[in-house]
Formats: sequence, structure tokens, C-alpha cells
Amino acid sequence: MEAKKIHPIKRNIYYIEIASGEKYVLKGHSNTSNMRQQWEFFERIQSRNVVPFERYPNGKKEITTGTNYSWTISPYVSGRKLNYQTAEDRKRVMILLKRFHAEANQIYVKKLLRKQPFYKRWHARLYRFLETEQIFERNGYLTLYNDISYMMKKYLEIVESYSWYKEQLDAERNGSWVHGDVASHNFIQNEKTYMIDFDLLHCTPQIYDYIQLGQRFLPYINWDIETLLGYDMVEDVELEKFINSVFIPSDLVREWLHFLTRKRRVSIEDYMETMELEWISRKEFLNKAKLILK
Repeated sequence: MEAKKIHPIKRNIYYIEIASGEKYVLKGHSNTSNMRQQWEFFERIQSRNVVPFERYPNGKKEITTGTNYSWTISPYVSGRKLNYQTAEDRKRVMILLKRFHAEANQIYVKKLLRKQPFYKRWHARLYRFLETEQIFERNGYLTLYNDISYMMKKYLEIVESYSWYKEQLDAERNGSWVHGDVASHNFIQNEKTYMIDFDLLHCTPQIYDYIQLGQRFLPYINWDIETLLGYDMVEDVELEKFINSVFIPSDLVREWLHFLTRKRRVSIEDYMETMELEWISRKEFLNKAKLILK
């Protein structure tokens, strides 16, 4: 494979054009077991919307270097990322996700990699959030901190009481998979909509993708419960579980923790002011949604 152009996208991801004109994404994986599970999944799923790995010209699935990375190639898909601000893109992702979930059934791999249930991962996120109490206190936002902490603890307790263990066993028995990261940048639009980046792919109840998607939609639909339910993300029997899971402010906490670790474009005080405004909207959504659950 003779590369005539190589352009870095991220530290371990490169855009490559080869001499014959084909375009690829070269990606380095630090977790080889995860990468190989993705390979097995791609070989078994029949989908025209999933962007899979491809073999190198010599037939190899991966190249391992001395940098602790295993490198794969995927076809480069030209297009734009979806934008959840627009109703049309929200509709596109719903259509694609429903199709993907139908296709990502009865898929079995040799050695299944299990992940902790999402609510346990969110518990770990809560513990990291609790360690930032002093930052809120120093900036005069202790009430906001207490409110978020209380709400997250309360709804995690509610959500973890559901029968997730049985549903996990059912998902494994049925070979049902989720994408695991339904952020808008993982969907590429040209004439069709494509799904990329399967690093968080795992075999688990498919409601997890919709819980994540519901949280991502809410800021763009004015925190309106009726609009959210209009997307028919889940069956009526799962509605209570879905809404209570969406209540958990794990996404708010995730973004806060990301903000603390990356290069800051705004001050902590400005970020907290925006965070507080979003929290007010979120609580209004919570109160309206409670009426629906009654």
C-alpha cells in the first residue's frame, strides 16, 4: 500500500490516500482484544450503513508495531457529521439506529468481552464528580453541586433496581449489540447516513443506545418530554425505565469532567454559569416527565 498522502486526524487516527486513488482511515488500537472483537462483529453483520475494517492488500487484518498499537484500515467516507440541532438529522439518526439494532442481532463472537453495566460505569463517574466539590465551593456554586449529586444518586438507585442482569443474559443469548457512543460525530451524512467508530461496541440491552441518545437530544428539543417521546425510542413497557435512566445527569457530569482535563477555552466560572442554566432546564424536564410516569 503506497501512500501518497497522509494527514493526521487524531493522535492515533490518520487519513490516507494511496497511489491508486483509494482513501482510507488508518486507526491505532491500544486494546487489541477490543479491536479483534470489532473485526468479528464486522465479518458477521450484514449492513450497508456500517463502516467496517478492511484487510490490507497482503490479506492481514491488522499491523502491530512497537508503539503498543494494532493498526487497522477502514474505507474513508466523505461527508458531514450529523448535527442534533436539526430535526432532520435527529430523524436520520433514529432511522439508522433502529436499522442497526435490527441488523445487530443473532451475532455471536468467539470470546465475548463483557463490560460493566452502564449504571455501574455511571456510579464510577459520580465518584469522580464528588471529588470536585471544592471547585464548586470556591466558585460559589455549592448548591448546584449538591443538587446534581443528590439527583444522580437518587436516580442511579432507582435505575439499578430494574432487572438488568436478566436483560443482559437475554442480550447475550440473542446476540444483541449496541454501538455504545451515539454522539453526532459518529454518524456521517452524504447520500446516505453511515455509522463509524465502534470502539465502545458491546453486547448488551439495546435500550442503552437510546438512553444515551435521549440525553443528547434533550438540549436541542428545549427539554420537552413530549417531543422526546415522539421519537418512539422504546416500547411502552420500557418507558419508565428509559425516562428514569435519561434523568440521571451522567452526560452533564461527563462533560464537566472532560472540561477539567482538556485545554480550556472558557473560565471555570463561565462554564459553571452555563451548567447551572442547563440544570434549571433539566429540572423542568424532570418535573414534567414525572407527571407522565404517574
